[in-house]
Amino acid sequence: MDVFNVVDGDGNKIRDKGVINYITKKLESDASFMPSMRRTVGVMPFEHHTPIELCGTDRPGLLFEVCVVLANLHYNVVNAEIWTHNARAAVVVHFTDDSTGCAIEDPNRLSKIKELLCNVLKGNNDLKTTKMTLSPPRFTYRERRLHQIMFADRDYQRVERAELGKDKSSRPHVTVLDCIEKDYTVITMRSKDRPKLLFDTVCTLIDMQYVVFHGVVHTGRMEA
Repeated sequence: MDVFNVVDGDGNKIRDKGVINYITKKLESDASFMPSMRRTVGVMPFEHHTPIELCGTDRPGLLFEVCVVLANLHYNVVNAEIWTHNARAAVVVHFTDDSTGCAIEDPNRLSKIKELLCNVLKGNNDLKTTKMTLSPPRFTYRERRLHQIMFADRDYQRVERAELGKDKSSRPHVTVLDCIEKDYTVITMRSKDRPKLLFDTVCTLIDMQYVVFHGVVHTGRMEA
């Protein structure tokens, strides 16, 4: 069971029964698990589209250039998302054949796509740290996959090197305590707040082969 405490945009409890009924109806209709993952948020079956992942140096217009290349080849971009951090970028794009609406399976066409998109990434003169794949895991949440790409790129290490000479008090403070009576470990972290902080924290623990039972985040004006 997942329990969420929800407030409106002003931080007030939701009391409008129409809104509550709408939320309930949407959650009940969208709730789906394996093997019916087609309606799961952020997950799409790969037989209906071609997925591509890119990782390289960030620059203005990178996602736009990727989509232009695909559009010029008469492919339809179903969805695309880019994460950037420390001058690095991770991109996930799902696209189909514009004429058939299906995934592209022809090896020659896929090779052409890879060649042209590699040329886009070469614009940064950064071939050593550029990565691209046309065959990511079969079922993955898009944001989860973007986190994995950035983590594999070790983008966080650039921050560690940059902050070696800075005041350590500004760095995140992490404590780890064993809760013997409940047979689990409690991790407490204080850091500067930012978007997706809790998401990244949970993903990192999972990547380290830990099982997360629950997590809570409290945020102030600048701190979490």
